[in-house]
Amino acid sequence: MTNAAIVLALGALLLYGGWAVSAGVATRSLSPVNAVLLSYVASLAVVGGYVLATRRPVVGTRTDVGFALLSGVLLAVATISFYAALTHGNMAIVSAISALYFVVPAIVGVLYFDAQLATTNVLGLGLAVVAVVLVAA
Repeated sequence: MTNAAIVLALGALLLYGGWAVSAGVATRSLSPVNAVLLSYVASLAVVGGYVLATRRPVVGTRTDVGFALLSGVLLAVATISFYAALTHGNMAIVSAISALYFVVPAIVGVLYFDAQLATTNVLGLGLAVVAVVLVAA
């Protein structure tokens, strides 16, 4: 993995952490759906501004565009679920449980995309689940 990928991944980690905290604060007085709506309006402004500034046209196969749209639908429903969970539970626990989302693509990758997981990969996934169980306890 390149240094740029690591730096960007660490930036994403910090930004996702900030997102979870600000979502928790937002849902103190906003309904989950309204908090998500406002969040997505801000997101669209940032992403739209970036696309316009970099002049990147939307180009891709119909299948890939369809999957991009599906990912947006899944993200929207997941975000509403996350914000709703924040209104009913502890921010640390809700964030820890939802952060295990990476287990799903690991399993799907093995089952449908012929991805190979080494023993250390499986052990890491298992330890992540154990860590979340300990955080939630």
